[in-house]
Amino acid sequence: MLPASALLLFVGCQRTAAKGGDADANRNSFVLGVGALPSSPGYASVLRGIELAVERLNEQSQITFRLQTPAAGALSAVQVAQQLRDTPAVIGVVGHPESGNSLEAIPVYADAEGAGSRAVVAISPTASSPRLSGISPWFFRVAPSDDDAARVTARWARDSLGARRAAIIYRNDSYGRDWSATFAETFADTTAVLAGTVRAVIVSRDPYLHGITEWDAYAQMLAALRPDVLLFPGDAEDALAMRRALKERNVSIPFIGGDGTEQMNESADGIGAYFVAFFRSDRASSVEATHFLTQYRDKYRQEPDMFAALSYDAAIVMGRTIIGGARTRRALRLALERIGNGAPSVDGVAGRIAFEKNHDIKGRSVVIARIDRIAGEGAP
Repeated sequence: MLPASALLLFVGCQRTAAKGGDADANRNSFVLGVGALPSSPGYASVLRGIELAVERLNEQSQITFRLQTPAAGALSAVQVAQQLRDTPAVIGVVGHPESGNSLEAIPVYADAEGAGSRAVVAISPTASSPRLSGISPWFFRVAPSDDDAARVTARWARDSLGARRAAIIYRNDSYGRDWSATFAETFADTTAVLAGTVRAVIVSRDPYLHGITEWDAYAQMLAALRPDVLLFPGDAEDALAMRRALKERNVSIPFIGGDGTEQMNESADGIGAYFVAFFRSDRASSVEATHFLTQYRDKYRQEPDMFAALSYDAAIVMGRTIIGGARTRRALRLALERIGNGAPSVDGVAGRIAFEKNHDIKGRSVVIARIDRIAGEGAP
């Protein structure tokens, strides 16, 4: 929760709401909103990443940065977005981490109902749906799209695992459907002749619903199909349930989780699985990454995950742009658009930050990581 002084700041700045903060261009204190539901997976990591970014920005400038978390009782992305958009002191928002929540919140941040008079920038750390590309002038993201990740994963499964028969079990939402469609198209590319006349094929492609899925039934099906690899674009909790069901049926299949499954590494059931990542602490070596990793390990006594690292990047690029002179919501949006399009890129934890014209991140890599131990055990 915010200290009383920060709450007083919000009350005192209400007069600027009509112009989205533009009337208060000379202020020397700025608030970054946390655009995420406290009940959502990864929220704690998102908050930690933003907190460390705010500390870093305050150390490096005369400007004071603060953060605002969602109000108690917020039950939806739309409610969170309304609260942050209508708080004049909030110059920009880090969030939402999920694609579905981002799709719901973007019209609110863009102030569609008010013709943009209260619009505020939102930079998502991890939302990856291809539907978000170019969706709004007020929305940016620092993670690659699902299309990019799924294509890389499909080629890796064919080339590195030697897989020719793939099964897909996907979460039945926009994320899972987009991921599975692009993976299937790339993996079973009819123009790619593999091993003579043998082509790669998708042997099954089945949706699941969180909380009501009979995982044993899927395990039985996979035991009969005997695919070379299983792709699982879902979340970590469901991925672990699927892996336990496979183990009980003595089914051993290379398992690749989508980019929402990194937290499989917190359970022994995740050991041996692969997952898609947009950040790996063992591969981060920039000045900003070194600072972030040191601070995170010292403060939280654990390794940062993708949510923390990319939330830090979203807050850092916003903060550095404000320090560079973008002191209103509208000026911030225009300045962010120029990063990588005439203005220099910004050093981030997961790599250099620059934006395409559709506000997607430029040149971010996709990593296929293997879980060899439970998070926090052994050397980082």
